[in-house]
Amino acid sequence: MHTFLLRAQQKRWPGWAGDVGQNSTDTVNKVKQLLKETLKKDFKNSKRVLKERMDQGLVNVFGFALYHLWVDAMWRSSTPEKKSFFVKIMVFKDKKDIIITAEYKEIKNLKSLSAMVVARCLKENEDVDKLENVPKCLFDDIKEFL
Repeated sequence: MHTFLLRAQQKRWPGWAGDVGQNSTDTVNKVKQLLKETLKKDFKNSKRVLKERMDQGLVNVFGFALYHLWVDAMWRSSTPEKKSFFVKIMVFKDKKDIIITAEYKEIKNLKSLSAMVVARCLKENEDVDKLENVPKCLFDDIKEFL
């Protein structure tokens, strides 16, 4: 069993064309949600299929504004089925980039599975500290999945 940990880049890298992190939080969250839904469907572990499905959904996020989508994959040569993905979207209108990583995360034990299930019910890291009936030893694992 596995999942993907999604992280949006919040700052600009030196030498990077375009501004990262300048898009509205709402826009970035819509793109992350689209990526999350796309990764849940069978995409044959193919960056091409992932890109095609993301392209279809991004019209709902950006309308018909000009944007360019790159999807790249990274994996160890010994385990090519365990791919992580990098998604970069350059919006031409504002020259603002959105970069999201989807890190492959294998669920190996009951602790990780529990943390993942609890994290799906929460929205922010601050919500973890408010949990009452969850062992504190799971808090860091839960935050990892948010």
